[in-house]
Amino acid sequence: MCGILGISSRSQIKVDLLSHLSFIRHRGPDDIGEYYSLNSNVLIGQVRLSILDTSSAGHQPMFDYSGRYVMVYNGEIYNFQELKIYLESRYGAIHWKSSSDSEVIIEGFAREKASFFEKLNGIFSILIYDIKDDLLHVIRDPIGVKPLYYSSQNGDIYFCSELKGLLGFKNLKRSVRYQSLCDQLSFMYVPEPYSMYNEFFKLERGVHFTYRNGQKISETKMFTHLQSEELQSDENEFIELFYNTFSKAIERQTVSDVPMSLFLSGGLDSSAVAYESIKQGARIHSAYTISFSKKDLKLDSQSEDLFYAEKVARQLNLDLKVIEAEPDFMNLLTDLIPFMEDGISDPAAINTYLICKSAREDGVKVMLSGQGADEYLCGYRRYMAEKYLENMPPILKKILAASNSIIPSNLPGPLNAFSRRFKRLTLASDQVEGDRLKGYFMWGSPMQVKKLFVNAEKINPGIDLELFFAKNQKMSNLNKLLAADQEFDLLALNLAYSDKMSMMVGVEARVPFLDFDLVRLMNSIPLNLKLKGNTQKYILKKSMEGKLPNEIIYRSKAGFALPIRSWFKQKNTFVEYYFNRERIKQQGIFNPDEITLLYNEQLYGGKDNSYILFSILCQQIWLEKNL
Repeated sequence: MCGILGISSRSQIKVDLLSHLSFIRHRGPDDIGEYYSLNSNVLIGQVRLSILDTSSAGHQPMFDYSGRYVMVYNGEIYNFQELKIYLESRYGAIHWKSSSDSEVIIEGFAREKASFFEKLNGIFSILIYDIKDDLLHVIRDPIGVKPLYYSSQNGDIYFCSELKGLLGFKNLKRSVRYQSLCDQLSFMYVPEPYSMYNEFFKLERGVHFTYRNGQKISETKMFTHLQSEELQSDENEFIELFYNTFSKAIERQTVSDVPMSLFLSGGLDSSAVAYESIKQGARIHSAYTISFSKKDLKLDSQSEDLFYAEKVARQLNLDLKVIEAEPDFMNLLTDLIPFMEDGISDPAAINTYLICKSAREDGVKVMLSGQGADEYLCGYRRYMAEKYLENMPPILKKILAASNSIIPSNLPGPLNAFSRRFKRLTLASDQVEGDRLKGYFMWGSPMQVKKLFVNAEKINPGIDLELFFAKNQKMSNLNKLLAADQEFDLLALNLAYSDKMSMMVGVEARVPFLDFDLVRLMNSIPLNLKLKGNTQKYILKKSMEGKLPNEIIYRSKAGFALPIRSWFKQKNTFVEYYFNRERIKQQGIFNPDEITLLYNEQLYGGKDNSYILFSILCQQIWLEKNL
């Protein structure tokens, strides 16, 4: 797990690559390396976090045995041992210099070129330079777990694992993208391929690109085999197949030469990963969770993870490390926003940072996460909402919509969660299909977001989702939601903040539910085994029966969040500094009156604007540093 940087230019490049790698040194504190092509038109470099073969034999840039190819890469290949056996059985003895997964990639590529990429099962972004043909090969894993940003300017193309590595090049133009500001306020993230700047983008996942002299020569879509057709089989056979595939994924992803641990919320997904890891005999002795104060629980109605996390930890004999959330955690944003650099404003990012920071201080370098199951197995409430509304008679929808004004917004405790969710359902019931589907993903309505901008004509809230649903209009509505979750919330939010917050402190976050074999299987499972009756993630729940307690398996869905509703109910000088009317007015982007209105409604009016306020706060911190 590392950070990489690369340049392909039409002419000789005169830069100190090591100094630019320093901008992403947090991603790889263990080693650093660089390579300049003979005529200095290609530069590649890496900072290394040593996970497999921690010796100097794993140093990058790494050459293949012939010396023709040189590579830097960020990620982990979980089937590298199988591929090592495959290469030797097909090509004979190979002069291995290390026991790293990196060497398997470069030696496989040397023999099979880009077709070897499709044999990989892992998380990765890769740059390989072909010295003989003067070609730079670039690819990012098909799920998009590992980031790779690029900017093509002045006939050159630049790549880096983080935006800050590109922003270090002062010759690269950058200007704030207004639509990205709109997207962040709508979704808490910026959809791929966009960033917060007009000139910088995220590389398309699962596509092999080649470049020569700064120009794109070819692009080839790969990994199409992961999009397998829906299979038909007996339910019990599917459950057994799912569990066996999941078990194999855990076995692959618990290979490490350094200490490992777990995120453990006490929810089904992280508990399933914990259970199977311990069953596989992984060298894992601890797990980490976040807890909330009783006061925050009462005001915010967050689910209390600690009770369930402790139950699982006791069952598996894990040392549970508990981090209690405090209101001043929001003050951490001034340090975190430079790393949540492309428009992320999900409070869960703070959780991830705190857990990974604590783990790193305890000597842990690898954390296993339960991310990915919700987006492939209908885990979010929007799937149930759409299932109800899609088949609801129009008269019932009208009655439901009319009940919106009856339910208050500021009920205490668990009733608060019920009222918020019910009100969202009533709003959705009164919308046409396209607006309803889009609305499931948005934290602020299009009109609410537009009012925040001085020049609302520059923005279009939710436009990327609209285009996505239009492109996939032949799908059923539930399959549209699944596809959108994978393309938007999983890719641009959950995986993005996990990578940024874990790598900020030099920790690798692995996601076993996104193992390629498991993804392919989940894509082939019939919808009625993902959402059966009122049971979401049905096949996962059935596969874990008898292994985890039923109160864990059938626990209500709980988000990996912080009690920001409670925190925004309290006056905070940190927040009020960034919401200052004069500051916002001088920016010339937002309407300060609308921001003040939202904030006062949250403080005094009984309305819940907490998530859009949190996005505004994150955005203001970012703008102060970048305008």
